[in-house]
Amino acid sequence: MSSRYSLATLAVLAILTASAMPGRVSADPVPELTLKTAGDREWPEGVEANLRTLIDLSRYPCRPGPGQKALIQRQVRDNSRAALQALGFYQPVLTPQWRDADDERCFALTLTVDPGEPTRISALDITLNGDAADDPAFQRTIDNAGLEQGQRLRHDRYSRLKQSLQQLLINRGYAEGALTRHRLEVDRDRREARVVLHVDSGPRYRFGEITLTGDDQINERLRRAYLQFDSGEPFSNDKLLATQQAYLGAGYFSAVRLDRGEPDADSQTIDVSIHFNPRNEWALLAGVGVSTDTGPRLRLGVENRRVNAAGHTARVETELSSVRQGVGAGYTIPLRDPINEKIELRTRYVNEETDTSDSEIFSTSADYIIKLDSDWVATTSLEYLRETYTVADQLDQVGLVIPGFQLSRVEYDDPIYPRFGWRLGGKVSGAHKALASSASFTQFDGWSKLIFPLFGGRVITRGEVGYTEVSDVTELPASIRFFAGGDASVRGFAYESLGPLDNDGEVIGGRHLLVGSLEYDHPISEQWSLAVFTDAGNAFNNFDDYEIRHSAGFGVRWRSPLGPIRVDFARGIEEGREWRLHLSMGPDL
Repeated sequence: MSSRYSLATLAVLAILTASAMPGRVSADPVPELTLKTAGDREWPEGVEANLRTLIDLSRYPCRPGPGQKALIQRQVRDNSRAALQALGFYQPVLTPQWRDADDERCFALTLTVDPGEPTRISALDITLNGDAADDPAFQRTIDNAGLEQGQRLRHDRYSRLKQSLQQLLINRGYAEGALTRHRLEVDRDRREARVVLHVDSGPRYRFGEITLTGDDQINERLRRAYLQFDSGEPFSNDKLLATQQAYLGAGYFSAVRLDRGEPDADSQTIDVSIHFNPRNEWALLAGVGVSTDTGPRLRLGVENRRVNAAGHTARVETELSSVRQGVGAGYTIPLRDPINEKIELRTRYVNEETDTSDSEIFSTSADYIIKLDSDWVATTSLEYLRETYTVADQLDQVGLVIPGFQLSRVEYDDPIYPRFGWRLGGKVSGAHKALASSASFTQFDGWSKLIFPLFGGRVITRGEVGYTEVSDVTELPASIRFFAGGDASVRGFAYESLGPLDNDGEVIGGRHLLVGSLEYDHPISEQWSLAVFTDAGNAFNNFDDYEIRHSAGFGVRWRSPLGPIRVDFARGIEEGREWRLHLSMGPDL
C-alpha cells in the first residue's frame, strides 16, 4: 500500500470518526496547533475539524531535535493535504509558521490554509443489476448518500455509500452479490470527480427452514408466533434482529441465539436456527418510589413467568404508602399474536385516605389489549367495582359494572430523557342501573403530553380533560369523581384538594375536569436540569360555572440511576398562597 493511499484512507476515516473521538486529557504540556484561513475567511464545512483530527501534535515530543523537526513539518504537510483532499480540496496553499520550544513551553505550529477551489462531482455512474434493481432499500440508500452532481466532493460520503451498498447485499440476502466496479476518478486540473459504483446483486435469497431448539417448556405454536418472518419470505437481517428482540421481550427466555446457515445456491434459500435459554420460572418483584402526593411507596410481589406451556403469566403485588395500601393479582394470557394481543385478568383491594376522601375499593376486571397496525393500543375492558367511601359528610357504598374502551399511544426518541416525544390517550367508560349497577353514568377522560427541544432545553406541555354525564355527582364513588391538585395535576395545591365544594366548604369532587401545564427545563450538566413552569386547572360540575386555579413555580431535575427525580416549588397565584414542595419520580412519558 502506498504512502499516498494510506494517508487518503486515514483522512476519510478521520472524517467518519472525528465526532466520536474523546478529548485528550493530560497534565503534561503538549505542542500547540493554531489553524487559520487565508484572509480570515469562513472555514468550509468540515475542513477545520478534519484538519485537527488528522494533525495530532500531541503524539510528537515537546522539544524535538533538528531531525525530528523536519520530519514533523513534512508529516503535518502531508496529513493536511490528505485531510483537505478527503473533503474535495486538491490544490490548497499551506503556510506553516514554526515556533521553537523554550524552557516553559512546547513547540507551536500555526498553519494558515487557503483551501482553493473545491473539486466537484461532474458525473455519477451508479447502477444496480439483478434483483437489487427492484429493491427500494438500495435506491433509498443511494438517494440519502449526499452525493449529487455539481456538489463538492466528499470522500467520506463516497466511502460510506460504498460500505452501505456492500452491507445491504449481506443484510438483505444477496448471497451472490458484489460491487463489480467501485472507483472515484478525480481530475485535479479540471477540479472534477466521477463516482463509479456498479452493483451486480444476483438473486435475492429467501428464508429457508426455521429450526427451534433449546427451551421446550413453552409450546412451539407460541414460540413460532413471535417469528417476524416466514419460510419463503425474502431474507432480511433486520427481521432476524426484530425476531430476537421479540423473543427477549416476551419474558420467557434469558438468551436467544439466531444462527443463519450457509446459503443454498440450488434452492436460493438460507436456513435459520434459533436456540433458547429459559429464564427462571419465578421472580420476586420490588420497587420503591416517592412523591408528595403519596409519600414514600414500596411495592413487593412475586411473578410466575411461565404458568403453563401456553405462556400464561401470573403475579401478585402489594403496595404500601401513607396514602394508599393495597394488594392485587393479575393473570395474562397471550393470544394469536402474542406481541400485540393479550387478555389481562386483574383483581385488587385498595384502601386510600386523602385530605378530601376515604375509599375502600374492591375490583375485578378483564381487559382485551391489542396494538393496532397504526401503533395505537386499544383496550376493551369490563370491570366490577365495589367501593365504600367517605367524601365530606357523605358515607356510602356502591357496586358498579363498568364497561370501557381506551385508545392510547406513546412515541419518543429516548425512553429515559426524551428530547422529542408525545403521549395521547382517551377512555370512555360508564355504568347503568339496568346492568346490575347502583348508579348510571357515562364518562370520558382524555390526556396528552408533548415534549420538544427549544434553546438547548425542552418544552414540556400536558393537558387532561374529563367529562361525566350523571344526574347527581354524589351518586358516584370518590374514585370516579374528578379532583385536581397535586404533583401531576396543578402544582402548588395539595393532592386532590381542588374541586366543587359542599355547603360546609369541603371539596367533594366534580363531574368535569380541565388541567393544563407549560414547563421549560434546561440542562446545566449531564445529569442536572433547572425548570420553570405554570399549571392551571380545576374540577367542576358545570362548564358555565367554574373557576380555573393558576400556579407557577420552579424546580430541579436529576437523571438518577432509578429514573428522573423532580423537586418542584410552586404556589397558587390568585390566593397568594405559600410555596409548596412537590417531589416526584418516574419517566417523562
